[in-house]
Amino acid sequence: MGGDGQPGPITDTASLLAALDRRVGSAEQLRAFDDAVWAARGAEAAILVTDLSGFTRLTKKHGIIHFLHIFRRFQRVCVPTIDAHHGALVCQDADDILGLFPTAHDAVAAALAMQREVVAINTDLEPDARVGLCVGVAHGKMLRLDDNVFGDPVNVAFKLGEDLADAGEVLVSADTFAAAVAEGVELAGVEISDLRSAPAGGVRLEHRRLILRAGS
Repeated sequence: MGGDGQPGPITDTASLLAALDRRVGSAEQLRAFDDAVWAARGAEAAILVTDLSGFTRLTKKHGIIHFLHIFRRFQRVCVPTIDAHHGALVCQDADDILGLFPTAHDAVAAALAMQREVVAINTDLEPDARVGLCVGVAHGKMLRLDDNVFGDPVNVAFKLGEDLADAGEVLVSADTFAAAVAEGVELAGVEISDLRSAPAGGVRLEHRRLILRAGS
């Protein structure tokens, strides 16, 4: 879709930013622009965001190379988990990994599988060599580009995974958890909290905390 006031082809972040420079006109024209973008790149999906705990402490104590080695260990075992659960690796930013999934079921199952992988690799490691994995999961409507993803679910997953989750936790937005349960996600061996509400970014995020039971 080309012409003045129209987004034109959008494939990646750069083309989206270029298109936004043409987002001008009346309220009706802005709505038409937005509708065209959503029609071209909109998707209903689930997003998983990981974060590793202990960055500041471990880097100050052992240096950045030590922490990057821990991150690399995490990458080797957990990135394939995204593919194994019908997901796609969106990007890696510092020690964050973003995975996109077709359903809430797939995203929650992948998050729990990652935590199981982390438990396994941590077993024979000294405390300062272990991976401390935090995960946030949300789902809903988002813009899916070739190199990135944008939308409210992405922001929610980042808030849950980076700001609120502790090591070993999977925090799932309330609606995403309900969808995953309705889709039949396997939760055997998982401790599930009551519904929680926490402030983040000026709003309150309702979510549940999932933690693997010992030996599960």
